[in-house]
Amino acid sequence: MRLEDKTAIVTGAASGIGRGTAEMMAREGARVVAVDINEVGLEQTVESIRQAGWAATACVADVGRDDQVRRMIQCAVDTYGGLQILHNNAYWHAPGPVCDLPEADWDRTLDVCLKAIYLGCRHAIPVMKDSGGGAIVNTASVHSLVGFRDYAAYDAAKGGVIGITRSVAVDYGPEIRSNAVLPGAILTHAWDGLDEAIQRPYIDRPPMKRLGLPEDIASAVVFLASDEASFITGASLVVDGGLTIVGDA
Repeated sequence: MRLEDKTAIVTGAASGIGRGTAEMMAREGARVVAVDINEVGLEQTVESIRQAGWAATACVADVGRDDQVRRMIQCAVDTYGGLQILHNNAYWHAPGPVCDLPEADWDRTLDVCLKAIYLGCRHAIPVMKDSGGGAIVNTASVHSLVGFRDYAAYDAAKGGVIGITRSVAVDYGPEIRSNAVLPGAILTHAWDGLDEAIQRPYIDRPPMKRLGLPEDIASAVVFLASDEASFITGASLVVDGGLTIVGDA
């Protein structure tokens, strides 16, 4: 029960890493506010948590919009009386190099993957301070460290996540800790329908010889959000099975 008596917001909680993290945080004692624009998936996440006897509530919100992020934070306050943990995890992206990427797709990717973190931190931090302090964990990516073909907007956004994570750590410590988790290739719905030939290099090349699971990332997020990581802030924890340490051979 590493998160007992804490309230946590998890964005992008309708599926994948977000759902896995919401469920693990609840299992560790947190009261979870699960956030997503996918209302059906969100209700499934909350129902799975409640059926296990843990506490969760759903908040449908677009994290790229200021008014809806404000409402998301207020939901935590109104439902559970405060906020100690924020996991900025929601993402959206459209593939393409800069010359082919429509401006609307660039803007939406940056809104959900980067601006949302600014908005979440901006509105959560004052509430966290009033709640006695807190921990922010942002989902960055191995795309924060290396470039991938046809991912111009996503690579730019995830690179920015590292910067804002460090900035928040510097500006708001010691009351607020801010860290990032950097997933590698994780088996979520994003992989549905992809040919085995596309998946195979992400299995064969890394030392761990498998795709990651949402639970692999959830474990890292729970650790960074817990008091076990009380002396860790501004850090970027890579959880990629060794994907970024292998060369081209």
